Amino acid sequence: MTSGRAWQAVAYELRCLGFICLSPRCLLPKLAVLAGLSYLVGPWDLIPNHVPIFGHVDEIGFALAGLVAARLLANHDFCESAAGGKWQDWAGSARARQGKARGGLRAFLAGVRSDAIAGWLLGTRRLQRLRGHIPYGVERLASQVRSASRQQDLGSALFKLVGYRWWWAIRSLGARSRSEMSNIVVIGGSPRSGTTLLRSMLGRHRLIHSGPETTLFLHRISSPVEVAERLDWDAADIEAWQRQSRSQMEFIERCATAVLDRAGKSIWAEKTPRNVGRFGFVRRRFPHAKLVHIIRDGRDVVCSLRREPFSKVENAAWDSVRAARRCAVQWRSSVKAGLRFRGDPAYHEIRYEDLVRDPEPVLRALLRFLDVPWDQAMLSARASITETEPGAVKAAGHLFASSIGRWRQDLPEADRAALRALIAPLLDDLGYASGQG
Repeated sequence: MTSGRAWQAVAYELRCLGFICLSPRCLLPKLAVLAGLSYLVGPWDLIPNHVPIFGHVDEIGFALAGLVAARLLANHDFCESAAGGKWQDWAGSARARQGKARGGLRAFLAGVRSDAIAGWLLGTRRLQRLRGHIPYGVERLASQVRSASRQQDLGSALFKLVGYRWWWAIRSLGARSRSEMSNIVVIGGSPRSGTTLLRSMLGRHRLIHSGPETTLFLHRISSPVEVAERLDWDAADIEAWQRQSRSQMEFIERCATAVLDRAGKSIWAEKTPRNVGRFGFVRRRFPHAKLVHIIRDGRDVVCSLRREPFSKVENAAWDSVRAARRCAVQWRSSVKAGLRFRGDPAYHEIRYEDLVRDPEPVLRALLRFLDVPWDQAMLSARASITETEPGAVKAAGHLFASSIGRWRQDLPEADRAALRALIAPLLDDLGYASGQG
């Protein structure tokens, strides 16, 4: 590593550390830093200071361990987006933006309260899921061992044994770190925010292919069989591409090229709602790709999301306050993950309400961002506004204004009070006027 690159790496780490210490977020990394540095001022001392040479090794070790733990716990994607050449007194500008958006001490305290409640709910949810994942993990490992034992060559057996993620981690050493593909559009947002509607409308464009969600950009990709069913492909080809690739980036490149070749189009728009949490990965590995984030009123999202099987809360009815909180936390996390990229030239934001009420100007602005000519076919399936919202018709690209503001009829007062405590500051920041609820 040259001295210039070494200084850049050091400066990057220092900026990330500054972000960890000064950001109103990053509670766990802050605690890790404090735990590591507390050894310097505390009365404890594993190795007495008078011991020659090694007298201060324990202090240095605890301090470094705290800093390293904070770095690992911090959201790397946000650290990179904040530190990648855009620092410019980030801490001061962030506080100024926050103060301007929330306006006053009472609003700021409400934001802190909502952060604390959401953090507690997320933590308890993850602990509950962890208990269920342990037997699943054991069963999956046993299945991988059985599958590896049936392979004829060592490479195939190793791939089956360690899985695609470890396989890519092993092979990624020395591989390309960035893709030059510029014809990829990554769509994300909270589930039930209109991602499918947007994908359907984009897919009618003569140059854009946008099919069912593939999960290819996620940390955990669906199985080759599931991906093949969604792409109408052969599962053996998907698994072969995983093994032949040296990284997730290369695997995505192979899939994107194959999909576009078969579709006869030049741009691939991949829609998976949870893509919004992987925007940082996309910016690192696909610097020429475009990010599209669609946002919807969180209260309307809760009304729709709470009925979905994947949002079910154990031992709680779908219309319970507990289920409403669970869905609100999911919406909040997704929206905040996308908002971190505001100001990035590769990021574009769409409001679901604007898309439904008047789609043409919204789509024209999106196509200008994508540098793609207008295509009237994107509006060809627009239906007349009705009072129903059937899921299948909506997913086909029909527009229903009745889906806007449905929380006023669907949410009882107990649910509204729970949501105010959780997402009111974010709703206000987005201009959704939480005080009306």
